[in-house]
Amino acid sequence: MRGSHHHHHHTDPAYVPAPGYQPTYNPTLPYKRPIPGGLSVGMSVYIQGMAKENMRRFHVNFAVGQDDGADVAFHFNPRFDGWDKVVFNTMQSGQWGKEEKKKSMPFQKGKHFELVFMVMPEHYKVVVNGNSFYEYGHRLPVQMVTHLQVDGDLELQSINFLGG
Repeated sequence: MRGSHHHHHHTDPAYVPAPGYQPTYNPTLPYKRPIPGGLSVGMSVYIQGMAKENMRRFHVNFAVGQDDGADVAFHFNPRFDGWDKVVFNTMQSGQWGKEEKKKSMPFQKGKHFELVFMVMPEHYKVVVNGNSFYEYGHRLPVQMVTHLQVDGDLELQSINFLGG
């Protein structure tokens, strides 16, 4: 039984890629690709990138389908616009729901970041640079999510889907 001994040493290989899946290096924006095998509880999405010097905002969408108007189970949207904050929301039937926000900015302009979304039974857990940042409760079933979309004022270095 894997994972029965959870010792958090930094030397452990914390991230194990999904079987048969290679990370995507230096993907171009907008990034809009299927999640290998679909999204499921226990998976993590591991994004490495750089926030642009002139960063205003970027977003990561866990999308239900590939169309432009597709619903979004989880919209993650850091905004540097005078009131630094990160906005979280869900789009259902083409309508945005009630916004959640955190008035905190874990990204720094011109700096590298590691952004991890862990899909837990009750929520998406967002970890930035190794620090827990937010937990966003599921509003749409995880199983509906088929695509990941990333766009905005950032450079992507790699995207990796882990576990599942």
